[in-house]
Amino acid sequence: MEIRTVRLLAALLAVFSSSLAGAAPPDAHAPARIHGACEVAFDVTSTLHDFTGSALCLPFEAALAHDTAGRQVIPGVEVEVPVSGMETGNKSRNGQMREMFREERFPRIHAAARDVDVERLRGEMGEGRGGKAPLDLLLRIRDVERKIRATASNLKESGDRVTFDLEFPLSLKEFDLKAPSVLVFIRVGDKVTVRGTFTLTVSRSP
Repeated sequence: MEIRTVRLLAALLAVFSSSLAGAAPPDAHAPARIHGACEVAFDVTSTLHDFTGSALCLPFEAALAHDTAGRQVIPGVEVEVPVSGMETGNKSRNGQMREMFREERFPRIHAAARDVDVERLRGEMGEGRGGKAPLDLLLRIRDVERKIRATASNLKESGDRVTFDLEFPLSLKEFDLKAPSVLVFIRVGDKVTVRGTFTLTVSRSP
């Protein structure tokens, strides 16, 4: 009876150990998806006083993969900001801004990045507290698309959650936008600083 009991316990232990081995942590090279959100702020100058606006981008997704050299990359990611959600704290000014963007015909501002080298960004942003990394974007406002050089910074990683900031200058004239004016003599400046805070969550295939 004791021999049978010992054998049974040994068999159960073998099965349990096999199950644990099969439940190993996900492979870092396994296919993964990024689920993202962002908050956008923009600083505007004018002949009377400067002001700040804000907006939320739509939720977005992207693939997290590895290139032929084994480096972690994002092949492509697209982010859109609804013009209707852009706020400056002034109803009249909001209306002029949306008119400038021709919201009825072009309801969203679109940004895209291609072949993003995740390891380069992580390395450059991780160089000291003030680490920064350049990132090229294709920005489309109305029917005009331009290449923009943005700066990524303030990287924070916790498990599968990543946050970072992105900033770039914007010229209204380069996008064929006419700066709105109030009472003729109050005019918005051409240069706008755009700042975004991104939150990414990585989900890996089992």
